[in-house]
Amino acid sequence: MTLHRPLPLIAACCIALLALAGPAAAQPVAAPTAAPAAQATPTRLVLLGTGSGPIPRKERSQPANLLVVGGRPYLIDAGNGVARQLVQAGFVPADVRNVFITHHHIDHNADIGALMSFAWLEDNKRRDRQAPPVRFYGPPATAELVRAAQDFLAVSERIFSAGVPMLPVAGRFEGHDVAGDGVIFRDDRLVVTVVENSHYHGAGGAPKGGDKSYSYRFDTADRSIVFCGDTGPSEALLRLAKGAEVLVCEVNELEAAMQEFAAGSRLPPPALQAVRLHMERQHITPEQIGELAARAGVRTVVLTHISPGLDGETDASRYTAGVRKHFGGAVIAGRDLLEF
Repeated sequence: MTLHRPLPLIAACCIALLALAGPAAAQPVAAPTAAPAAQATPTRLVLLGTGSGPIPRKERSQPANLLVVGGRPYLIDAGNGVARQLVQAGFVPADVRNVFITHHHIDHNADIGALMSFAWLEDNKRRDRQAPPVRFYGPPATAELVRAAQDFLAVSERIFSAGVPMLPVAGRFEGHDVAGDGVIFRDDRLVVTVVENSHYHGAGGAPKGGDKSYSYRFDTADRSIVFCGDTGPSEALLRLAKGAEVLVCEVNELEAAMQEFAAGSRLPPPALQAVRLHMERQHITPEQIGELAARAGVRTVVLTHISPGLDGETDASRYTAGVRKHFGGAVIAGRDLLEF
């Protein structure tokens, strides 16, 4: 593969206007009867944000990934900074009409509202009344969050519309709660399958309130790419990743992450121990990633959501070496705007 080239900086677009609203309850789609059609251009994977969080960094945006399939962009997660990263990757938010959220921690969903706002402005700039809605797919509460973001955007809509004719927000956004494992989306470019992983399980048991954390698999005509999201070791994720070309996985170098967390907080020892249990049981170490990748038979591991992922790091070996103990394929420590 031709890998690891930072994308050129694209000039930021000016204010424009889009409105996508009206979250709707969604049901998983039926399994496809045929593979996606062949495409003229290969599927591209762009790492938009590779930081762990929710911790703002100078050198890493919060988690987000972009798949470009036959020229059409699909977004996985919407951590802080994603709109700017999209522009640097050669797109504007309105270009993305399908967004997939792995789970509802703020480092993965904080910029849902920003995406919607910028997309509404761009759609207005284009005067595109026929643009399809922007659809957000994710765990329970996705529809609720899209509604809340739409209410937030309605204030700007009211103020803008007082002086400039604007396309309405209503009807231009949809939130779809994914009920459980299986195929949840398909179109002429790809098929998307999810499983619930172990991120919300472990310390303290299963979550209350029906919250879930998902791993995603995207199958296109030329590639199969799995995004583990945040997770601990997971047999469901192992099954999802079987035979995939690329596994894009968070990485948690536990001792370094805890050292950094302890140095930057004033938490008492019991609270620090609770954080450690969370990091141990609901995130995944380099060695565990290597074991998962070897068992699944993937070809390439791409590390993202890098923890601690400090600014100024130049040596990625503490993230990659443990993976390589168990996995003989390519192991790549991601950084923002790398393309694969």
